[in-house]
Amino acid sequence: MATDRAPSTALVGRTRELDELLALAGISEPAARDVVLLGGDAGIGKTRLLRELGARARGAGHRVLVGHCLDLGDSALPYQPFAEAFAAVPAPDRDRLADRFPALAALLPGHAAAEAPGVERGELFASVVAALDALAADQPLLLVIEDAHWADASTRHLIRYALVQGFEGPVHVVVSYRTDDLHRRHPLRPALAEWVRLAGVRRLELAPLDDGDVADLARLQASDQLDFEELRAVVQRAGGNAFFVEELLEAGHGRGTAPGPVPETLSDVLLVRLERLDEQARRLVRAASVTDGREGFAALAAAAGLTEVELDAALESAVDHKVLRRQGPDDYGFRHALLGEALRDNLLPGERRRIHAALLASLPADAPPATVARHALAAGERTTAFGALVRAAQAADRVAGYDEAAHHYEQALELVDAAPDGTDEIGLVIDAAHALVTSGQVMRAVELLREGLAQLPAGAGPLVRGRLLVAIGNTAYFANLDREAHEASFEAAGLVPDDDTVLRAEVAALQARTLAARRADAEATTWGERAVEIAERLGTETVISDAKATLIRVMVRSGEDPTTARARFQELIVRSRASGHVLGELRGLHQMAFVLFNAGALDEAEQAFAEGKRRAEETGWSWGPYGFDGRYFGALMAYLRGRWDEALDLCDVGPEAPPTLAAYLGSISLLVAAGRGDVPQIERTLPLRVWWRDEVASAVHSSAALIDLYAEAGDLAAARRVHDELVERHDRMWDGPWFPGRVRLTALLVGQYAAVAASLLRDEQSALVAHAAELWAAVEGVVERHRAFGPEGRAWQDRAAAETARLRWVCGIDAPEADELLRRWRSAHEGFVALDDPYETARSATRLAAVLLATGEVDAAGALLTPARATAARLGAAPLLGEIDRLAPRQGGGPVTLTPREQEVLRQVALGLSNGEIGRRLFISTKTVSVHVSNVLAKLTASSRTEAVAIARRQRLLDD
Repeated sequence: MATDRAPSTALVGRTRELDELLALAGISEPAARDVVLLGGDAGIGKTRLLRELGARARGAGHRVLVGHCLDLGDSALPYQPFAEAFAAVPAPDRDRLADRFPALAALLPGHAAAEAPGVERGELFASVVAALDALAADQPLLLVIEDAHWADASTRHLIRYALVQGFEGPVHVVVSYRTDDLHRRHPLRPALAEWVRLAGVRRLELAPLDDGDVADLARLQASDQLDFEELRAVVQRAGGNAFFVEELLEAGHGRGTAPGPVPETLSDVLLVRLERLDEQARRLVRAASVTDGREGFAALAAAAGLTEVELDAALESAVDHKVLRRQGPDDYGFRHALLGEALRDNLLPGERRRIHAALLASLPADAPPATVARHALAAGERTTAFGALVRAAQAADRVAGYDEAAHHYEQALELVDAAPDGTDEIGLVIDAAHALVTSGQVMRAVELLREGLAQLPAGAGPLVRGRLLVAIGNTAYFANLDREAHEASFEAAGLVPDDDTVLRAEVAALQARTLAARRADAEATTWGERAVEIAERLGTETVISDAKATLIRVMVRSGEDPTTARARFQELIVRSRASGHVLGELRGLHQMAFVLFNAGALDEAEQAFAEGKRRAEETGWSWGPYGFDGRYFGALMAYLRGRWDEALDLCDVGPEAPPTLAAYLGSISLLVAAGRGDVPQIERTLPLRVWWRDEVASAVHSSAALIDLYAEAGDLAAARRVHDELVERHDRMWDGPWFPGRVRLTALLVGQYAAVAASLLRDEQSALVAHAAELWAAVEGVVERHRAFGPEGRAWQDRAAAETARLRWVCGIDAPEADELLRRWRSAHEGFVALDDPYETARSATRLAAVLLATGEVDAAGALLTPARATAARLGAAPLLGEIDRLAPRQGGGPVTLTPREQEVLRQVALGLSNGEIGRRLFISTKTVSVHVSNVLAKLTASSRTEAVAIARRQRLLDD
């Protein structure tokens, strides 16, 4: 690959190395005179980094010469990279060099005559150094020599001479080489050891990219958008190697969750290095390709058919040839994970099975059960594999490794026909579902339990069916499938006898919880008290915690003082923590946070959510019920309280999160995008919407955001469809159409109606007013069914009333008096002030100010608009800034001063790049870009990115 070609894509994950190279090569530190030896495995990104270095050097006014060593074996041309570098010098300059340094003619195109007398090596070497100095007389020079592992002996000698001799002028040298090619007898190995001891020589080795950088690179290079599982597959297989990422994507890997074989082109590249190994080393690495590193050397030797002495020699050879590497005092692994995959794919089926069987037979008694299971499965020993998988799942569960536990349980269920007599198959299904729930795969757990119930034999007793129904009810409840949870609970209550048993206590607790969700509080209390009664007699802490949490929630709804409720939850949290009941502790923190939120104690509510997040991380429940909720509602609170960039940080969980939960967090990110008028997010979030349909909070928040985004895009019909689809889905999937979030959606949709009504024809206005009346009637229905609205619900109820009145006022249809309109908007504004929601406070203030201006109260309106404008500018809320400007256009101020980084970001904005694209180009996080964009909008008092660019051009802020 040509290093002198301009980069066509952003450099990913090499900011530190690039900065170091720029300094050492004299680009950012002109006084530097270091020589850099740049090492790294094949495909790790050396050429891409050098290409970026060359582009930066040219941009700084340096002359850049590049030469490549070629893999020509015995046919290698001496001094090939130097000849290639000099060939890039313009012909007039080459002629002058030939005149001044006759010995150099052999390396200059058009000057090497066949009959020319030979030159002394010393004279040639001195001429090369002098010629480079001469070229650097007018401008600094960067010489890049690539792939020195293929350098012929003459080239190595010339490099050494140049390093020892040094240069008088600003000549900087970078030499790259592959570390994985440097086996013990490689001729470059001693040369490097000598060169690095010379003064001014620095060695820089590129490590593999970290997982986050690999994910960024995959997104950048993928022709289509990758979902979370596809991205995870590429990240896991690439091992931090940029070339591997490219090849995997090119071969379509990452499409779907099951990784296929290593692409043929990549496999050929990887397997070619095995040709240098002797027979014993080849047998060793082929056996090692099916191991997980925990089998021990004795088992590995047996599988490879080697004695202990032969094993030592084979290990030494494999390490020397960069196939294996030492990973600890007594452990080895493949240098690249994909090399092991390629070898494993290359095994014949019979050979693979024999190796697994040999490893299984040779494993020590204390081998990890997961290792036993893997080899037993591959060797066809199904009964052994089943027992080992169950033990592996139980071991993972004990150390909070819920993802691994779920995987092992599901594998065991596939082998249940090989289970020994007396196996509790129903218990196995329930344990697998529990592990899935705790690892964040709630819908998968529901499906597994449904399948288990469907497959019960006709003669299964009521207790067997009851166990499964309780598990389905609990899991469906966590998945917000309220109807399914209630139906399972109701059926279980009719099957399980009302005796003092743990199962009956679980049924009663589940009944209490599902009835409370349906606001059947009296029945919920009866069942909850029965659950506590049985559980206390049996000493079942998990049921006590569950039932008491439900009873406290019902008491709060019936009017119990929030302070008393908080004390009750605190007692429950402490009791659950003392007994090791993680779910009970997290549930208590979650429900206490909502009690505090609904009481207006926002700081305390945030603290409770944060504590839930912290405890979930400590206990391995980050993605489980109530554990994930600490992060989710923490992000929501940060959004509501005007800390939008903090909210985005909490939502940025990367590819390690379960895709459903990452999508749920995406609904909070979308609220920020809506506030900032980031209309392209409508299309970018299309893949996430399938997940939002399954979770009520995410469905409400994403719908609220999409109503504003579609309206900002000028598509009011789409905004209405978003509202109507959610109402229909809530009616069908959850608890009818009368849900509290509908009040907020009505306020937003009617507000968008009012924003455009003045420009519509009379018939169109009448249609909007009629629809708004229907929406308001629905709001009244919601309020009637939900007796105790908290501060947030009351604020949105007032806002919906104010927006409905504003629409009628704008249209002149049954228009309210100005006093009534002012009263409604003051009430809405005060509600969001009390809620400490700066964005909705500013939006309500702006619309109140519009009424004040219409009634001639200019000073009162100005007093509202000034802080509203400041809030909108701080948040980067471009649509709101535009709304304020239409009421009170800004006065032109003096010249604006932007920081260098703000100017850099603004230049990228002027190119039409998104925040993510700017971040990748400038090597900063998307959050940091967002902060800079918000600051620029505020400084320029711009309502949008487009306006900011226009203002900046008028003020010549974008001039170089």
